[in-house]
Amino acid sequence: MAVLTRTHTRVHVYVDFANPYLACVRCTSWVTRWHDDDRCGCDDSYWNEPCGHRNAGVFSACPSWSPVDGCQCQKHLGHVPHGEPSGGGESGGA
Repeated sequence: MAVLTRTHTRVHVYVDFANPYLACVRCTSWVTRWHDDDRCGCDDSYWNEPCGHRNAGVFSACPSWSPVDGCQCQKHLGHVPHGEPSGGGESGGA
């Protein structure tokens, strides 16, 4: 007896963050984007990329980041109280 198997492929929708200094609240790893489950129709919850933590928020590790000037910690604080994200982190935004 033959069995028909229908497979469905789905294009996942991700939202890229402009702030390169966002970190996951659960693991404090740098987060570059999140999976938008509302847009692609997934039944799963949203998750952070690349760490993959589901339903986890993000926080800005850079207290002075702006989309225009980027990280201004050195200028305003005299030092940088955070590390650099994997992408370098000094761009002015997206």
